[in-house]
Amino acid sequence: MFPDDINSTEYLEALQNALDGPIVRHEIMSTPEYMKIYSAVKHYQDYACVEPPAMTTMCCNRRLYNWLISYMTKNIRDIKDKALVLSGPALLDFYITQWEYFQTTHMLIGRLFFSVDQQWIERQCKQDPNYTCISSTLIQLWYFYLFRRLTTHVMSNAISLVDAERSGRAIDSTLITRLYKAYVELKPEGIAKCNAEFRERLGAYICYYENPYINAAVSYIDTKTHSLRTPEHMREYIQVLSELFIQEDERSERYLRSNSLAPMRNKLNERFLRSEIGCIYQMADLMFATGNDNNGLCTIYALLSRFDNSNVLQQFLDKFVAQAKKTITQNCPEIQASTDGGKAVFAKAAVIYLSDTLNAHLDMIATLFCNNSSFTKELRHVFAAAVNTDEMHSRLGVTPARLAAEFCNIVLKNSKTRSDDLGSDLTQTAELMLHKAMDVLHASHDKGLFFKFYQLHLTRRLLDNTSMSLDLEKTAIAMIYKTVMMSVKRHGNKKGSDLEYTLECAASQNSSEAKQMITDIIVGAENSRNYTDQVSQAGFDVDFKVLHGKTWTSVNSNQDAKVVLPSQLLKVCDDYAKRYSAQHSSRQFNWLWAYSKATVQLKFPKSKGRYAQIGYTLVLNPYQVSILNLFTDPSLYDGDVVLTPQQICANIDIDANIAASELVTLTNAHILQYAPDKTGICINQTFDSKQRYIDLSRIKPAQHKKEEATLDNRDSKFRKECIMTDISGILKKKECMGHRALFNAVKKSRENFFMLTISDFKESISKLIDKGIIERDEDDHAVYKYCPV
Repeated sequence: MFPDDINSTEYLEALQNALDGPIVRHEIMSTPEYMKIYSAVKHYQDYACVEPPAMTTMCCNRRLYNWLISYMTKNIRDIKDKALVLSGPALLDFYITQWEYFQTTHMLIGRLFFSVDQQWIERQCKQDPNYTCISSTLIQLWYFYLFRRLTTHVMSNAISLVDAERSGRAIDSTLITRLYKAYVELKPEGIAKCNAEFRERLGAYICYYENPYINAAVSYIDTKTHSLRTPEHMREYIQVLSELFIQEDERSERYLRSNSLAPMRNKLNERFLRSEIGCIYQMADLMFATGNDNNGLCTIYALLSRFDNSNVLQQFLDKFVAQAKKTITQNCPEIQASTDGGKAVFAKAAVIYLSDTLNAHLDMIATLFCNNSSFTKELRHVFAAAVNTDEMHSRLGVTPARLAAEFCNIVLKNSKTRSDDLGSDLTQTAELMLHKAMDVLHASHDKGLFFKFYQLHLTRRLLDNTSMSLDLEKTAIAMIYKTVMMSVKRHGNKKGSDLEYTLECAASQNSSEAKQMITDIIVGAENSRNYTDQVSQAGFDVDFKVLHGKTWTSVNSNQDAKVVLPSQLLKVCDDYAKRYSAQHSSRQFNWLWAYSKATVQLKFPKSKGRYAQIGYTLVLNPYQVSILNLFTDPSLYDGDVVLTPQQICANIDIDANIAASELVTLTNAHILQYAPDKTGICINQTFDSKQRYIDLSRIKPAQHKKEEATLDNRDSKFRKECIMTDISGILKKKECMGHRALFNAVKKSRENFFMLTISDFKESISKLIDKGIIERDEDDHAVYKYCPV
């Protein structure tokens, strides 16, 4: 009960007794009790100045305000005195609990004395800056009379508790977590040290909790690693430091606010890493060179990744890619060293090595370096640079683009051919092998040359029926297109350059042409089934292929050589030509005899081999069929036919060079032989072979070389035209440029298409000077100038 005399001291004593329950004894206040205290405060303000001795309103409010401050100061000091005699977990628990009680008290006083704040404090604050609202005043009381005098004692006990955890002893970690949150919640106004305008105004937490905690962590790690900070113990130092950092990082996530993690990391980095960075780089060099300490490299990467400065990690990246480039170049197989198995085996070894080396380093990035995108990008760039160097070209004997095309041809051939070329130890699927070729293609700067040679090999596979599968051919085409488009996006910008647009168009055109070639083969097979009965009656097995001239660009359509086919086969071919012309009257129909072949069943009368009774299956081209028909005509099949090369040419009206080439093939296969008197050639009636199926129809290696040489010459001419265009365009913009700078500018502009060689560059320079488009500077012949027309 409150006395009637408001101005008496008993009134304020009664108010104190009412507040002692919730504030000192922490009793739960009921709503009637709360309303009784609130009414008493309001009543004191309203009537203190009515009865004599009269007081002004200002004096009344000041008296009530001073009384409240004195009351709260006494309670806070009592808490401090009790805390000073405690230590360890008991002290931390007491402080945290009292802070939680104080926050409840703080809110309760703010509500009960709201009228004092509203009617008097706000007005006083404007006149006297020393006055603050009751809420802020209570926080300042806690800070000055308890926190500032007790925090050193509290933090020393808290750090001792954390040190106990570092030593492996079990502690109540919630005490540390609750403590740091209590420090975060303390934000006294008007204290510059505690109200710095950064990190969410956490000055008190930063000064009194974060800094001591970080300093204690530094001291602990320093004690553990001090004896290891020598060059001879650097490997052990790195390992121990990494383990300690991991432990402290996990501990900091529990015991520090999230925005304190960066200061903690920076402090540890500067203390333990920055001064030893040189020794750490040396250790990384050693690990890269030996290649047998992946765990150590992973540890070094994790340590260097702690730095916000990207230059620190960049130096580690430079060492990684330098070692990768060295490995790629030095360990790549050389074509001169490949003596067994020929070029096919070497192409297999080279492509597989390059792809496996790239993927091994990519796996290292994924496993050891957290799949760092910068590392991956830089590795692919270095891999491309290493593969396209003149040194690598001399090792491989060809450009990487052509090597990839050759390897695709090996993989996509049928099983017999692939077994011969790659060896029986090949266990990986064809698609997996194609992915290896795509790794080399992706790095190649001369993708245009790849398209040309790939289409040439595709043409041979489709015409020779040596393709493993048409579905696999389609898969390969899709993979090539995807690889090239990835390269365009990797090097391109938002708008895309003319060169990138050209490469994209070339990829699209190559993909479309290759798909059309496969479609032609499928359609041809369907059309051939319509003539199965006629072909069987004639004794031949023929497969017609209709090739669209605009698509099959590598096929030579100018066939001047004539062919005299057997009458039965000629009838079938003529009938097919008539039917096709009737269906497609607007198209010109030409037979490509050099790319045609027929399957013939032939028995040799005096053969005693295993297949003498059933005969042999011969796969022949039309020229071979025409020649062999002269010796196997039923009316002359008595073994007495002996013809000279001149007679053979006259009988079938064939070019002498073609006849000579085909006769060599047939005699080397022992199907034909020279007569005993060497006057002519006759059939080998005693022919014998361990193989029943004999294919002699393949396009000759000489013709292959001729086609490849044509592609090389055509590509060389195209490259030189591009180089001349770039030189004139660059000098037109720059007016003059030195030899080395101009070479680098042209090389960079064409790096995604082909490798610029010094010989091509010099030849292009000479041609442009002869044409008067550019000229050498009179004072310095190593400088070129554009000559305006």
